[in-house]
Amino acid sequence: MKNGFSKSHLKTALAVIWFAFTFSLVTWWWVFFLMHRDSRQDNLEQLQNSYRMFAWEGSILLAAILLGGIALVIFTYRDQVRHQRLRFFFSTFSHDIKTSIARLRLQAEVLEEEVQGNAQPVMKRLIQDIHRLDLQLENSLQLATLEHGLLLKEEISFGDLISTLRGEFPELTIQLERKVVLTGDRRALLSLLRNVLQNSIVHGKASVIRIQVQEKTGSRIELRIQDNGLGFKGPLKKLGAEILTSKDARSNGIGLLISKRLVEKMKGSLSFESKDNSGFTSVIELEGRFL
Repeated sequence: MKNGFSKSHLKTALAVIWFAFTFSLVTWWWVFFLMHRDSRQDNLEQLQNSYRMFAWEGSILLAAILLGGIALVIFTYRDQVRHQRLRFFFSTFSHDIKTSIARLRLQAEVLEEEVQGNAQPVMKRLIQDIHRLDLQLENSLQLATLEHGLLLKEEISFGDLISTLRGEFPELTIQLERKVVLTGDRRALLSLLRNVLQNSIVHGKASVIRIQVQEKTGSRIELRIQDNGLGFKGPLKKLGAEILTSKDARSNGIGLLISKRLVEKMKGSLSFESKDNSGFTSVIELEGRFL
């Protein structure tokens, strides 16, 4: 850690020194030119001195620019290689971890069916914790690849997505008003809806989700996902716009931040509405059509 810390500061210091040196030398040449552009130098010795000065300073400037450019290319190449290694590591790591979590969830569900009596609520909490762990891992991966990740554009049955979510959130009663087909990325839409539902459970203590569907202009569909929870008492404009400061890791708003970025990458929008003790509403607008 100490070596990495010192190397980072050394690179920054060298970059500052290189910039200050080259900028100062170029500035001095410019000032010298302005001061002597109208003066006549008939003295041969003065002309020779000026020539030698410009020759030495020009050589030093060219060497500094050359060395700085080479260093910049080397550092950029090393950063690209490091970035590629990190992406490969995270993709491999995420695949292995998600496979292990899926197996753990399957074993917990099988064990829940076998056990009886007082042990059953414990198994339900275990399955819920596994589901939250899977969602947290998915959010971390989405955040790491959000800027450079590519999303598909395909037609997706919103009813099929809701059926999948009903199995993942058995504690919620999800009511869908009308069936529609949305245009976007299936994985991104699932991540978005999981974060919205998880937010309703953890922060709103909701038990019922009602999804209203409205047709907008230009082949757009508006989804109003309203829960019966406690609502949100803070400033709504901060939700999805930044990571909130909180002592509770579940309350930092990273899920809604990722959700809003994903919707925007799919050429849609995400906003929020809330009133005290009257639930929380997520308003999603995307391209789509009614069935």
